[in-house]
Amino acid sequence: MKTLKNAFMARSFISLILCGVIVFCGSQAIGEELKAEQKEVWAAVQANWETFKAGDVEAALALKHDDMIAWFSSNPDPLKKEYLRMAYNYWINVSVPTFVNLKPLNINIFNNVANVFYVYKWESLNKEISERGRQLEIWVKQDNKWLMTGSLSSSCDKPSPCPYGW
Repeated sequence: MKTLKNAFMARSFISLILCGVIVFCGSQAIGEELKAEQKEVWAAVQANWETFKAGDVEAALALKHDDMIAWFSSNPDPLKKEYLRMAYNYWINVSVPTFVNLKPLNINIFNNVANVFYVYKWESLNKEISERGRQLEIWVKQDNKWLMTGSLSSSCDKPSPCPYGW
């Protein structure tokens, strides 16, 4: 009976240690300082937001890959690059963001592809329109330049219902 109890305690202790290591390593990955290449990708993300603050649709599109697909939290369907121009023009005409706060959560780089996870908050000039959200962007390095190939946003203020009856 004592051997069974000791075996159970040993397994419990090992399980507790493993859980601690997993949690510690996971939190370290998200909270660690960005490496040089991650900083390069993050600079591209920030430049993308600056194009909106400047109201420059063409500069925003220049940061997108030709095969770019974006899915905004307010849209029922993803948009290809050719439709992004209309979406950006509408967004900039409705309200140009004058304040933007971005916080990187994780940037994973695999060869020439980067997955960027971050949270954002933006406000318009008179604060009549604002949004807080989560963002995933996929960037590819092509000809020594980072281009966005995909994005998915999710509002923290007003989550949209899933489309198609899901």
